Amino acid sequence: MKKIIFALLTLIAMPVVAQTDVSAFLSGTAEGVTYYLPATTINVKVDALCITSKPGEFHRYADRYLRLSNVIQSEDKYWEIENVKVSLTGKPDATKMFTVKLNNSSASNIHLTDDGIIESINTEPRTQPTEEAEAATTAGRTDARQYLTEEILQATSTAKMAELVAKEIYAIRESKIAITRGQADNMPKDGMAMQLVLDELNKQEKALMELFTGVTDTVRVSRTVRFTPNEQSDTTKAVMFRFSRKLGLVDSNNLAGAPVYYNFNNLNSVYIPTDEEVKKKEIKKEGVCYNIPGKAIFKIYTPGKTLYDGELPIAQLGTTEVLAKTFFNKKAVTKVLFDRATGGIISIEK
Repeated sequence: MKKIIFALLTLIAMPVVAQTDVSAFLSGTAEGVTYYLPATTINVKVDALCITSKPGEFHRYADRYLRLSNVIQSEDKYWEIENVKVSLTGKPDATKMFTVKLNNSSASNIHLTDDGIIESINTEPRTQPTEEAEAATTAGRTDARQYLTEEILQATSTAKMAELVAKEIYAIRESKIAITRGQADNMPKDGMAMQLVLDELNKQEKALMELFTGVTDTVRVSRTVRFTPNEQSDTTKAVMFRFSRKLGLVDSNNLAGAPVYYNFNNLNSVYIPTDEEVKKKEIKKEGVCYNIPGKAIFKIYTPGKTLYDGELPIAQLGTTEVLAKTFFNKKAVTKVLFDRATGGIISIEK
């Protein structure tokens, strides 16, 4: 983020922008700070889970020795969508580049983003959220074989090994019961020591149980799809991406995946003046330009499930207005906070 306390810029000759002649990026040698208003981009972050299941070494004996019937019997790998998150960001709109004149103005304390979008005037901008990691995996698993005794390892058949491991599991459970009842031969000295012992016994039991029940590993993979709408973006049942149970997230043109659709509906919540109306408006305003964003309904869905459905503010669907220069004369120090994604005013304090 750049903070511009007081900048004197010599501007290269550029054409005048309609409606905001005085505040636009003017030709000549006007002194001021140049900034952009943003165009809104919709970011669709998809979190998908890759789930891999593997049977335990003794899964065939789970019912015989532990009375467990619902255990993993075969190897499997599949993907599923965990959730979909929608956020907005702004990128500089080349058609909305303006200059704040600094002569006789209190609007000199201007904060811009690294790419030149106006964030605030005479106040600190909001802290930008940090991006989450794009992938996360489950925690490491304890190797059960480190708990196998010499007798278990020397067993001559898998069935015998399974029987001895099951006995070891029962022995661990009996030890936990004895400790919690205060009946163990060597009781821990205090509550903290007792908890450490119980945690270790639970860890051993879980590792040995997985030799019967099997294990499931989950990896979360995130992917962001970006969409920058305009006034002609109204659409229904357009393909945003595709998803395969075997392959996970795939491109929208990859027919190996089933389509995930989106609808975009401009609510026309802001009146857009015609070109003729713009020409008739002869009064020119001086000051700081900002957006009044329009609104749209954005929906993401599959044939059987809605993943997101909400109303979003979109800069491109609205209009651009001006904060009059009287807000920023020598007698007034007006604090203004702008939305980086839409260019709209979040708060204003005079």
